Amino acid sequence: DAKVKVLEDAWIEEIERQLGQVIGYTEVTLDNYDENGKRLVRMQETNSGDFAADALYDLFDEMDMDVDVAVMNGGGIRNNALTGELSYNSCKEIHPFGNVACLLEVTGQQLLDMLEWASKDLVADGSTESGSFLHIAGAKYTLDISEPSTVQQDVNGIWTGAPTEGYRVKELQIFHKETGKYEPVDLEATYRLAGHNYTLRDLGGGFDML
Repeated sequence: DAKVKVLEDAWIEEIERQLGQVIGYTEVTLDNYDENGKRLVRMQETNSGDFAADALYDLFDEMDMDVDVAVMNGGGIRNNALTGELSYNSCKEIHPFGNVACLLEVTGQQLLDMLEWASKDLVADGSTESGSFLHIAGAKYTLDISEPSTVQQDVNGIWTGAPTEGYRVKELQIFHKETGKYEPVDLEATYRLAGHNYTLRDLGGGFDML
């Protein structure tokens, strides 16, 4: 209907105007792919992935809601190369899905298990990828992918238990804002974890330890 088309076009034009507002600028190129088109964001850190995790961390920090660690799954980051001015539309290129930010209280053991699960599909030659691979803010760790993953899971790819052999994730450290230093994780302590509902609440990626 012609009248409906006029209304529709007007709405789209207004939405595009609002989403086109410039909200930031990057001098570096935010990207997730190598020169052959391989999706690096699903197998290693990328600056887009770290940018997304940092943004979640800063979101709760700026709202004065204590946050210790923030994570973003590689499968939820979809942008090609971005540089220069950033708009709301640019952010939608990074995150095209309708997820919401969440904040959970978890133990240090849950953090360790979460990162172990996120790395389960990675291999040394870079031949596999996993949308569950997590980019992280507020923490750092060493990942030994030469050690086979022995995490336990059911037929639906849902976490059911810790690795039966050693952990691939080692030397997990959490950043403490008061000291300004990274300190070894306390497996029995409580930490505040930021992320998206897909990973933290809805079993996306099989993170049932949360």
